[in-house]
Amino acid sequence: MAKEKSNSIVKGTLVLIAGNLVVKIIGALFKLPLANIIGADGMGLYNASFIVYDIFLVLSTAGFPLAVSKMVSASCARGNDAEALKIFRVSRACFLVIGLIFTSLMFFGAEMYAGWIGNNRAYLSILTLSPAILFVSLMSAYRGYYQGINDMIPTTISQITEAVCRLVVGLSLSWYLNAAGYDPQVVAAGAILGITAGEFVSTFSLAMIHLRKMRQRTRRPSRQTKPSLSSAKIIGTMFATSVPIGIGTIVISAINALDNVVVMRRLESIGYSQQQANTLYGTYNMAFTVFSLPITIASALIVSVFPVLSYAHACRNYARVNRTASASLRIIVIVGMASAALFLSLSYPIVMLLFFRQPQAARVAAMILTVLAPTAVPITVFMLTSAILQAVDKLFAPTGSSIVGGIICLLCNWVLIGQKSIGIFGAPVGLFVCFTVASILNMATIGRCKTIHLKVRHLFDKALTPAAVMGVTGFAAFRLTLSPLGLFKSAAFSILIALVNYLLVLFLNHTLEREDILLLPKGHVIVRILERLHLLNPRFAPADRL
Repeated sequence: MAKEKSNSIVKGTLVLIAGNLVVKIIGALFKLPLANIIGADGMGLYNASFIVYDIFLVLSTAGFPLAVSKMVSASCARGNDAEALKIFRVSRACFLVIGLIFTSLMFFGAEMYAGWIGNNRAYLSILTLSPAILFVSLMSAYRGYYQGINDMIPTTISQITEAVCRLVVGLSLSWYLNAAGYDPQVVAAGAILGITAGEFVSTFSLAMIHLRKMRQRTRRPSRQTKPSLSSAKIIGTMFATSVPIGIGTIVISAINALDNVVVMRRLESIGYSQQQANTLYGTYNMAFTVFSLPITIASALIVSVFPVLSYAHACRNYARVNRTASASLRIIVIVGMASAALFLSLSYPIVMLLFFRQPQAARVAAMILTVLAPTAVPITVFMLTSAILQAVDKLFAPTGSSIVGGIICLLCNWVLIGQKSIGIFGAPVGLFVCFTVASILNMATIGRCKTIHLKVRHLFDKALTPAAVMGVTGFAAFRLTLSPLGLFKSAAFSILIALVNYLLVLFLNHTLEREDILLLPKGHVIVRILERLHLLNPRFAPADRL
């Protein structure tokens, strides 16, 4: 059983990573050309609508997917498949009603909310985005159920269909409206319509996949146990589980909304007009779009590991909880440090290539990305430690960490952005401080848990060496080859050199431990190969397997 579950972790993680990479590539094909079409001002309007959308989204779905995933995983751990299915059906009905309510609230109050965030021109984008709340609410039930049974394929398929639809509809409409001479707010709303259409198509695809799976289920025998939970009990447990998680998400979204207001107001206070401040904020979001690309791997790992941790905790298998959490934390730190090194050393060529039609905005975005780069480490650590705490029923701890970090972020932004010599560059500094504090608080809470003993010795220093080599070699290669090769070829060559050196030092330094490699398919084969190449200590410990 343990071996089957381990294989399920691997398959789920790989499916999610592969799917998320495809989604990010499609997303890049959408957002990067979109920025070149509508410019920094249009991107400012585009992102401003998501400030309002995120608030309503978390109010309607906050914590629900994780709650459903946790409940379904616990039911499966008890061998009660019928109860897991009932949890899904009850949650779907609840989410439908909740989604309708919050879609209506966002739609009819769009103009008022645009005024609240200090960006009246974003009204049309907010209006266009409001129906997506309903579709995402419904998707929460489907995704929570399939993540709970560790079947990541439906979630991945729905994400890809959404990304493709968003690409086709959003880019086509924004290009047409821009070519026809419409104002930036109309062009931004056209791009937003692609988001709404994508969420609809994604929900429809999930419903069709589920219908097909249910028909197949009736044709073959399975573990059919009478559900022990009533509908009222399921709803009560779901809300009891989701509220602590949801409070943290709601607080984060509220802080993000306040942060948007703080950024806009403080930029205006040092002499920028509303449109100029919006353009600068759009430039910051251009940098954040690039920054978020490598975080895909971390997100995929966390989504896949959460039900596994919940399952092990429900079975009181604390040794397995510790092994899975420790291995995941090592991988997360490796990914975070590699991302930080990449952006610190090669932010300029990366951003200039991606936003080639907006050279002036791209230069500012490259500088912002350089300042933003170190945040890759604390943000990924915070994401994983929050998932660990939620999986072991420490539901309120990440909420408290989020609140403290968010308040500090607002204070930093208020002080730093209001300085003319700093301006918009204060925003990434505030974000770094926010997630650093929140990560430290999460780790402190984990340290106080009697059932969790993470292996954190030499965690950061081992990951630092390959990341430093990656950054130095990438930067040097770019500077040496820029003149003879040009920007595009030099950037591609530098990234390749940096990655090769990074992987080489990663293994020579023994940064990855045996448990991490055994998470991979044919991990024992990879271990033997690395041992023969003297890239891994020749010591095989079957007990380390998850």
